[in-house]
Amino acid sequence: MGMACALTIGLGEPAVADWDERLAATFSARLRDIDREREAAIARLAELPAIPVDNQGGTGGFAAMHHKTTPPDGDVFAVEIRWPSAAGGSPDVPLVDFVALVPARRYDARGLDAHFGMPDDFTVELIAADGTVVDVIASERAARGHPVRAGHPFVYRLSRPVAAAGLRISASRLAPDVESSDSHVHAWAEVFAFSGPRNLSHGGNVRLIGGAPSPARWLWDPEFLVDGQTPLGLPELPLPELLNVGWISNARNDPGETATLAVDLGETAAIDGLRLLPVRRLTSDLPSGFGFPRRIEVWTSGLENPPRTGNDGWSQVMDVELANPGHNPVWLSFGEAVDARHVKVVAAELWKEFDGYPAFFALSELEVLGNMENLALGRIVRTTDGMLNMMGPGGKYWSAAALSNGHGPDGRLVSTREWLEKLGERLTLELLIHELDAEGTRLVNGWRTGALATFALCAFAGIIALVALPIRYRMRNTRELLAVRERIAGDLHDEVGSNLGSIQMFADLAEGRSGPSDELKRIQRIAAETVSAVRDIVWLLRPGRDHRIGTIEHLRETSSIMLESLKWKFSANEPSWNLELPEDVNRHLFLYFREALHNIMRHANAANVTIQAETNDHRIRLEIHDDGCGIPAEKIDRPATLRALRQRAGALAATFAVDSRPDHGTTLTLDIPLQRKRPHRNPATPATP
Repeated sequence: MGMACALTIGLGEPAVADWDERLAATFSARLRDIDREREAAIARLAELPAIPVDNQGGTGGFAAMHHKTTPPDGDVFAVEIRWPSAAGGSPDVPLVDFVALVPARRYDARGLDAHFGMPDDFTVELIAADGTVVDVIASERAARGHPVRAGHPFVYRLSRPVAAAGLRISASRLAPDVESSDSHVHAWAEVFAFSGPRNLSHGGNVRLIGGAPSPARWLWDPEFLVDGQTPLGLPELPLPELLNVGWISNARNDPGETATLAVDLGETAAIDGLRLLPVRRLTSDLPSGFGFPRRIEVWTSGLENPPRTGNDGWSQVMDVELANPGHNPVWLSFGEAVDARHVKVVAAELWKEFDGYPAFFALSELEVLGNMENLALGRIVRTTDGMLNMMGPGGKYWSAAALSNGHGPDGRLVSTREWLEKLGERLTLELLIHELDAEGTRLVNGWRTGALATFALCAFAGIIALVALPIRYRMRNTRELLAVRERIAGDLHDEVGSNLGSIQMFADLAEGRSGPSDELKRIQRIAAETVSAVRDIVWLLRPGRDHRIGTIEHLRETSSIMLESLKWKFSANEPSWNLELPEDVNRHLFLYFREALHNIMRHANAANVTIQAETNDHRIRLEIHDDGCGIPAEKIDRPATLRALRQRAGALAATFAVDSRPDHGTTLTLDIPLQRKRPHRNPATPATP
C-alpha cells in the first residue's frame, strides 16, 4: 500500500494507518521525515492555482493532423509563431525571458483527455526573422509518460534574455488520435512568450509546417493558439475567505438594453486598454463566460466631473463585438494610449440564448490598463443599475466594489506570467509528493517483508494473527471499495447524467432554432452515447441492488438509446430475460455490444437493425444484424477489422462469427459459454418495439 493511502487520502485527508505502516513509522526516521515533507508540500499547494478538470469554455487551440507517428526523412512536423511586433521586418527584436506551452484538452465519450494532441517527443526553439534557430529552449522526451502531468503547462524560465522574432515547436513523435486509427494529432491550447510582463505571442502569426489543419475550425484554429485563452481558467491565486465574487446587473429581457460601468481613476493618466474578467457561472447548466457582453463600447473623458448620462464630454475609443471567452480574461487594446481620467464601458448588446431566460451583464473585475498596470485598482466603479449588493452562490456577494478589488471569483488576480510560474511550481510540488509517496511505499514494503519473515518464525498464535490480519484487511478494503463504487455511481448518475441531459436539451433547442446541422447531430449522438455509457457504468457499479434490471433488459435499453435514429427490433427467449451473468462477463459483453452498435451507427449506413438473444443451459447466443453497406471482402479478414469485437469475444472465451457482403448488410454472432451467476429477481419480459 502506497503512502498516499497510508498517511493521507488524495492530497491530505488523514487516514488510519495499517499495521505495516505503523511499524515502519515507529522504526524508520526517514518515513517520519517523508510525512513532514509531504505535509509541507500539501500546505504549499493550497496557496497555488489548481488545474481545473471541468470545461472552462473559450477556444480550443490549434490542432494539426498527420498520417504518421514520426516525420518522414527530410520532413518536419512543426508549428511556428511570429510575434506581431516582428511583422513587416521591424528592426526592433524583443528579448524573450519566459516561455510557456499549455496543452490542449478534449472532452468525449471517454471523459477528459487533459493533454490532447500533445507530442510525446518535441523541441521548443526561439527563431530569428529568417527562421534560423537562435536558442533551443527545451527538448522534451516521453512527455506523455510524466507521472503527474495532466494538463499542467510546460514552463521555461530562460537563464538569460534572448532576442527572437518567433518560436517553433517541432514534434518528433506524435500520439495516435483515439477517434481515428490512421490519424495522429499535434495540438496545443496556447503558446506564451514573455518579455517581462508582456506576452509577445498574443495576436501573432501562426504557420503550420507539415500535416493539415484540423477540419473542426470552430474549435481548432491557428489564431486560437495566440488569443490568450487557455483551458486553465482565470489567472488568480486561491483565497478561501473571499466574499465578493463580482458584479451582476439587473435582469434584462431585451439583450439590446444597455448596461454601463464607469470608473474614476482619480487623476488623468495614459491608458492603452482594458482587461475584462468574466464571472464564474452560477450553475453547471449555464455556459462558462456567463454574463459576458456580446458587444461593448468604451468611452473616455478627461473632465473632472463628466455627465453620468448621455455622451457629452465623452470620447468613444472602441466599439467591438466579443466572442464568449469562457473562463478566460479578455484584453482590449486601444492601439494608442489615451489621456483620460474617466473610463466608461457600455454593454451595448448582451448574450440571450433562450427566450425564457433573461440576459445579464456580469464581470468579476474591470481593469483599466496603462503600460500593463491596472489603474482602476481600488477605485470606485459606478453603474447605471445602481450599487447592487446581492447574495451570490455559496454565501458570497455580488457587489460593484468587487469590480476593482483585484480579485476574481476564486482568489487574488495576478499577471498571466506570475500565474503560469505558480502553475509550474505546482507541478514541481506534485512531482515531489509523487516521489515521496513512492519512497514511502518502498520503505513500508521493506518493513512489511521483514515483519512477515519474523512472524513466520513465531509460534502458532503468531501464525493465527498473520492469517487474521490479512482477512480483516481485505474485508475492510472490500467495504471501502463498495462504498467508493456506490459514491462514484451516485455522482455519475446525479452530476454527469444531469449535465449530459442538459447538453442534449440545448442541442435540441439549437437545432429547433437554427435548423439541423452535422455538428449538432454529432453533439446529440455523442451525448446520447455518453448517457448510455454512464448508465452502463452505474449499472455495473451496483451489482448488489435488488432493483437492478437484468443483463438482457439492460442490452435492450442500450439499443433504444444508441439506435434511436434507426428502425430496430430486439427479441429474446424466456431464459434470456431471467439471466444474470458474473460482473466480468457483463462488462466484456456490454463493451462488445456497445462497440457493435457504435460501428453500425458510424460505418454501416443501415436503416434497420435486428438483435436476437437466445439462452439455454450451456450458452447464450447474441446475433446482431444490419441491412447496411456491409464490409468489403478484402477487409473482412484483416487483423484490424473488428479488432475490438474480436478482443472482447476472446475475453469472454466466446465464439465470434461475421457474415457480411457488400450492400447486403452484416451479421455478427457471438456464442458465450454460460456460467450463471444467479436468476434475476422479479423478471419482466418487455415488449419488442
